[in-house]
Amino acid sequence: MSKSLIRKYLFITAIIIAYVVLIIFSISSNKKNLQATTYKAWYRNYVIQSIKGTYVNTGDEDHPTALSESQGYGMVITALAAQKGFASEAQFSRLFNYYKDHTISENIPLMMWKQHETSKGWISVDKNNATDGDLDIAYALILAQRLWPNSEYHYGKAAEAILNAIKKYNYNPETGLLTVGNWATPNEKQNKLLRPSDIIPTYFNTFSKFTNDDFWTQLEKRSAWAISELSDQHASGLIPDFAWVKGNQITPVKPKEISGKYDGDYSYNAARIPLRLSDSKDKKVEKALNKMLTFFQKQPVIRGGYTLTGKKLVDNQSASYSAPILYATNNQKNYTGLYASQRWVFEHPLNGKDYYGDTLKTMVLLKLY
Repeated sequence: MSKSLIRKYLFITAIIIAYVVLIIFSISSNKKNLQATTYKAWYRNYVIQSIKGTYVNTGDEDHPTALSESQGYGMVITALAAQKGFASEAQFSRLFNYYKDHTISENIPLMMWKQHETSKGWISVDKNNATDGDLDIAYALILAQRLWPNSEYHYGKAAEAILNAIKKYNYNPETGLLTVGNWATPNEKQNKLLRPSDIIPTYFNTFSKFTNDDFWTQLEKRSAWAISELSDQHASGLIPDFAWVKGNQITPVKPKEISGKYDGDYSYNAARIPLRLSDSKDKKVEKALNKMLTFFQKQPVIRGGYTLTGKKLVDNQSASYSAPILYATNNQKNYTGLYASQRWVFEHPLNGKDYYGDTLKTMVLLKLY
């Protein structure tokens, strides 16, 4: 080959390499811009300043409402955004301060589950917690400890305190599973109530490593059993919002037995399950998640809720259902079509009128890339 041909070959090769690098950089840059834009829009629309820090508003402008659920999501989202340079410790610490000001007591560092405006001012409805919110808060604090290990707020110690409180007030040794809240734990019937979306294997694994406490490893194993049992009960593999656990038997609750007519269906709470189960290395959990995703892959459109036999509850689509599925199918070669179909959630900007959908969408986007 002549020198001129070699030079031409090298020149063309260099151009191709540069083009590929430019494309990769452009894709990466677009993803980062989408993440930053979405996070900032979420923060602007839902995070409200109060006297004692900031909270995530689940209501509207005229009737703001704070939940421990939303506070947990907000703290996780802000920690994830901070990892990418979109958020600051100041933003996280304000959310943390609100949590600290709304714990059950100084000795019980679980967040009271709901606050809203009344004739007596901004108050908590009672002194009970909801386990899901405190699980997210604890996980967010561990992320914060890694991000800001020398912070004056001592996030790691706060995480340990919450985890110890969850063990004491949100766990039933008879079932070997978490209860739905401190109010349920002392009740002989309600302490057997399980909210399957409280089962988050990656959190339990993180808690175990962070505390060096085998309790969380054993909880992860027992929780995997519960997920597997529920998954096996229907061909769809769908898992309900709530279930009763009695010995080694686990059954979905009946309609209106807890909070609404869809209590025993794949509904508001269960919508999170594909996200909650993702990234687990447990074989039972992986099998249950794959069975659920296989059901969704067969649906022409993912609707906002289903019976456990696979009948749609509503006709509309919902980001709160599609975003968790999108995350669960990411990098899964068997579900490329399902992944592509659920990307619709990123085609529309946040509008500030769908707290649950916008929040799950933002969390998923920050975790995806």
